[in-house]
Amino acid sequence: MSIRPRKPVERLQKYRPPLEGRAGKLRLDFNENTVGCAPAVIRALRRAVTADALSRYPEYEEGRARLANYFGVAEDQMLMTNGVDDAIKLICDTFVEPGDRLVIPAPTFPIYQFFQDVAGGKTVLVRYDEDLRLPVERVIAAINRRTRWVALANPNNPTGTMIPKNDLAAILRAAPHTVVLVDEAYFDFSQATVLSWIRKYPNLLVSRTFSKAFGLAALRIGFLFGNAGLVGMMRRVHAVFAVNAVAMAAALAAIEHVDYVERYAKMIRAQREALTKRLDALGIVYAPSAANFVFLRVGARAPEIARRFREQDVLVRDWSYDPHLRGYLRITVGTPAQMRRLIEELERSQHLIETREGARAWRDLVTYSPTGYFA
Repeated sequence: MSIRPRKPVERLQKYRPPLEGRAGKLRLDFNENTVGCAPAVIRALRRAVTADALSRYPEYEEGRARLANYFGVAEDQMLMTNGVDDAIKLICDTFVEPGDRLVIPAPTFPIYQFFQDVAGGKTVLVRYDEDLRLPVERVIAAINRRTRWVALANPNNPTGTMIPKNDLAAILRAAPHTVVLVDEAYFDFSQATVLSWIRKYPNLLVSRTFSKAFGLAALRIGFLFGNAGLVGMMRRVHAVFAVNAVAMAAALAAIEHVDYVERYAKMIRAQREALTKRLDALGIVYAPSAANFVFLRVGARAPEIARRFREQDVLVRDWSYDPHLRGYLRITVGTPAQMRRLIEELERSQHLIETREGARAWRDLVTYSPTGYFA
C-alpha cells in the first residue's frame, strides 16, 4: 500500500483490550465495579434517553458546574474527558513534540506510554525496588530539559501500591517546568488524594474516572484537573463534544447518589483485607494494595491457573504474555460471595501455585521492561 502512517505509528505495538464475551462471567480481570452502578443511575438514563435528546449535541454548562462543585474545584480547573484515556491523549496532544520525554514507573498503566509513542515521544522507565517502593530520587534524576511530563498512577496499576505524598511533593518541587500527572483512578478505594494541590503546584494535573467505583466503565467519562492556565491550554485542543450526553446524564445522576459508591468502596476495602488474609494463609505472595485489586505472584504456571479459572467462568488478568511479568495475576476484588468463589478456585489450583517459600519476591519487577500494551 502506498499510503503510510507517521513513523511513530508504524512502530506501535498492538494494544490488548479485554477479551470479548465477558458478560455473565465473574469479571475479576479489569478492575471494574462487579455489581454495577447505582439503580438510580439506570432510572435517570431511562428518562434521559429520548429521541429528542439523542438528536441534539450535548450541552455542558449546567452539568459542568454541578460536577465541578462535586469535586470542589472551579469550572476552569476541570476538563471532562472521554474516560481517562482521553485525558492522557490530551496531555500528549497539548505538550509533547517528537523526541520529548515521559518519565513513568515500571510497571505501570501502559496507556501513558502508548499515547507518548503515538506522539513520537520517548519514554524513560524508573523501576520499582524489591520492596515495591518507587525510588523518588531516581524519578527526579530521570527528569531533564526534554522531559515534558511525568505520569504517576496512585494507587499504581498493576501493583496497587501507593506513592507517599511527601515523595509526590518532592517530584513536583524538583520539576516546576514539567507537567506531573497524578492519576487517581482508584481514589475511591485508596481515599488518598492530592486534588487540592492544584492550587499550590502550577505543574500538577490530577485525573479521576467514573469507570471504577461508580460502575460507568461502558460510558467512558473521566476528569482532568489543574490550575486554570494549564487546563486552558488543553481545552484549546480538546474535542468540542468529547463527552456524550448519555454519559453526562449518568455522571450527574451518580453524584446525587454518591452514598451508593461510598458503601460499595467500603465493602471492597473490607473484602480486599479479607482476601489478603486468605492469601497469607495460602502462602501466596502479593503486593500491598490500596486499590480494588490485588497483584499476585503465582509462578510459572500462571497461564494454566488463569485458564482453569476461565473454564469455571472466573476471569482474572494473566500477565504472562509479557516475558518480564510471567507468573503474575491481577485479581479484582468483589463482593463477599464473589471472593468466596475466587478462593475456592485458588484452593483448587493451590498445587499449581508457587508459594512464598519458592517465590523470588519482586525481583523480576526490578528488571521489568514493557513489551506490549495491556490494561
